[in-house]
Amino acid sequence: MTYREPWESAVEQLYKNMYPALHVYALRILKDAALAEEAIQDSFCIACAKREQFLSSPNPQSWIMCTLKHVMQNMLRTQAKLKKLVILSPELGDHPPAKPPEMASIDILFCDVSGSEDFQLLKRIALDRCTMLEIAEELGISVETCKKRVQRARKRLREKITI
Repeated sequence: MTYREPWESAVEQLYKNMYPALHVYALRILKDAALAEEAIQDSFCIACAKREQFLSSPNPQSWIMCTLKHVMQNMLRTQAKLKKLVILSPELGDHPPAKPPEMASIDILFCDVSGSEDFQLLKRIALDRCTMLEIAEELGISVETCKKRVQRARKRLREKITI
């Protein structure tokens, strides 16, 4: 049997008790089960990283709910930014097309950056609607590494397409 820190047991118990309510809340906001799970996991990662602040809080349940709210806001902001990278015709507004544009045409439009793995990663997120967690698992990398790669790819793409 391995030794566990007392705070680990407290966080684990809180996770078990709060997961159903957190999942319903996250699912209602994000409208995607995988994203909801990712947001909850990120919230508990933050709680573990800031365990002193988290456990000394007079209401740890409220602390984790607020953290989840902020994590989801960041996720929604990131999604909105990624959607702006997808070229949409004016009549479609903010909604992505029902059928993604031909991959070859996108590669031709962005031929100078489309060869990079990061750009392919961006296409998977923006066009295939994959979550960071799904892509991270496919590539065998952490979610944080995946997020960083997406951030770099967005920056390079923005530099290439802005004059």
